[in-house]
Amino acid sequence: MIRIGIVGTGNIVGISHFHTLGLLCDGRAEITAVYDTRMDGAREWAAQHGLNCRVCGSFEEMLDYVDAVNICVPNAFHCDYALRAIKAGKHFLVEKPMAVQIEDCRKLAAACAEYGKTNMVGFVYRFSNAVQQARKIVREQIGDVYTLSAWFGGKRLADPSIDLEWRMVRKRSGSGALGDFGSHLVDLADYVASQRYSEVNCFADTFIRERNFGGVMTPVENDDAAAFIARGSNGIGSYTASRVGMDDVMVLVTGCGGMLQLSLRSPQSVTYWEKKPDGGYTGAVKQYELAPQKPFDGWFDAEMKSFLDAIEGKPSDGADVAQGLYVEEVLHAAELASQSGKTERVAI
Repeated sequence: MIRIGIVGTGNIVGISHFHTLGLLCDGRAEITAVYDTRMDGAREWAAQHGLNCRVCGSFEEMLDYVDAVNICVPNAFHCDYALRAIKAGKHFLVEKPMAVQIEDCRKLAAACAEYGKTNMVGFVYRFSNAVQQARKIVREQIGDVYTLSAWFGGKRLADPSIDLEWRMVRKRSGSGALGDFGSHLVDLADYVASQRYSEVNCFADTFIRERNFGGVMTPVENDDAAAFIARGSNGIGSYTASRVGMDDVMVLVTGCGGMLQLSLRSPQSVTYWEKKPDGGYTGAVKQYELAPQKPFDGWFDAEMKSFLDAIEGKPSDGADVAQGLYVEEVLHAAELASQSGKTERVAI
């Protein structure tokens, strides 16, 4: 059994909850230790999940009892725990973003460059059956990609009466909707359609500029929404991310062999329009049947399987830290572009 430690238990139902369900579902791993700065909360969390494991008083204590760690702490602490896992020689999975500051993302990637253990960044949307089917169609039928358009976001924060949260404070979360939702879109563009970008332009804005914090109206420090375009050797991408009104992931890919629409709305769907390489669209449209998969639960089950596969040296669909750095470099260039009003180069 692979011994796993969960770092950051948070709420009863949160990221660590889904990690745990996925690990237990797979059966190859045992959660032997958990650590959270709130030991009472960690004990309650372990009991709620039926775990007979050690509740540790420090991260270093936990490392003595595990082979790998799942890092589920707030964004600002991702890099620190990942670097400490590397120093201890442990496999690790860190939720995205790998760090809040681009310099820390680069530092973590450098530390992983010659690291002999599994390192993974949690881009869970890769593991949707719809995304897997879309990737297969692009590879086998569409071929060279012309354009990719996508959007992703949420609706909850459109309510201005919601208080200021950590995700609205730059030093705790980094960018807002751009980093939160845009990171998944940039990763999916690469994973599904092999689109990797070298230059980016972007507009971003904050629409609800102040929110209540302890009875005082306080400025929101990052973006509510962003729209950006990007170009690389495999076509052009255009994206919208918003936390004040947008639905689940939608992706439209066009290319030499046809057009594909991927939707992660419920129910998930994949539609393909065939095109002759030497001509136009034929009119043939295929709606793909997808195996049943509950959003989040099923995606995390597949992601945890991929993490354990990687630890065992098997092929894995997970994104490593090098991929995580690429995504953050694209988003960093987009944020710079939103400030400068100019097209910015991606550092990688």
